[in-house]
Amino acid sequence: MRRRAWGRIVAVAAITVALAAPVASVASARPAADDRPLAGRLILLDPGHQLGNSNPKFARQMAQTFFNGSIRKGCNTTGTATNAGFPEATFTWKVANRLKPMLEAQGATVRMTRTSNSYDAWGPCVWDRAKMANRIGADAMISIHADGASAGSSGFFALTPALIPGWTDDVVRKDRRLAKAMIAGMAAAGAPRSNYIPGQLMVSRDTTSLNVSNVPTVTIEVGNMRNSREARRMSSAAGQREYAQWLAAGIDNYFASR
Repeated sequence: MRRRAWGRIVAVAAITVALAAPVASVASARPAADDRPLAGRLILLDPGHQLGNSNPKFARQMAQTFFNGSIRKGCNTTGTATNAGFPEATFTWKVANRLKPMLEAQGATVRMTRTSNSYDAWGPCVWDRAKMANRIGADAMISIHADGASAGSSGFFALTPALIPGWTDDVVRKDRRLAKAMIAGMAAAGAPRSNYIPGQLMVSRDTTSLNVSNVPTVTIEVGNMRNSREARRMSSAAGQREYAQWLAAGIDNYFASR
């Protein structure tokens, strides 16, 4: 009798353990919450220009114009270059491709307005880049550029839209907040501030991507390609990585402050 009773006790205990085990395994299979700082954010990176914008075979595409709420402007431009001939289009492309994995490592989903840097490709037109931001519902659009100012000019600055009724009135405050957060974050990370744009903030009525976008958007001129010191930094892999890190710091600051 004792053996039979003990056997029943063991059987009941085994059933209890078997029933409990799946509950534990299901709980452990649940994915942990993604607590990375940019988790759930959709960011559109816009590397300025395209190498093929200067290709004569794309003259018709480049001749397209669009009214941006202020003036009628062209599809896109060739951009500037260092005195040694390093193109802005190539620079912005390299920086964007270094920035993308940095943001993804922090949990962001990152899209690009162009997928190549080639003399055999053109555009997209600046208004189509902004429309892409609207279409995908980006949390922020970051347009990456470099200036072609006088040789003594240096440092980064941000462009934000002016108030244009019917065009920017729905985003002008959001864009201004993004621009200021980018300036503060980049400067804190060590990016040299512009010595020729007061407060590193330029209000523009004529920048098509800013006027057409309905999501928080900023254009960052990360430096001056005609300044010899900055040109050397822009032309090196180490310098391009540094610019990407400064931009990442600005983006981090924006989302941390929301």
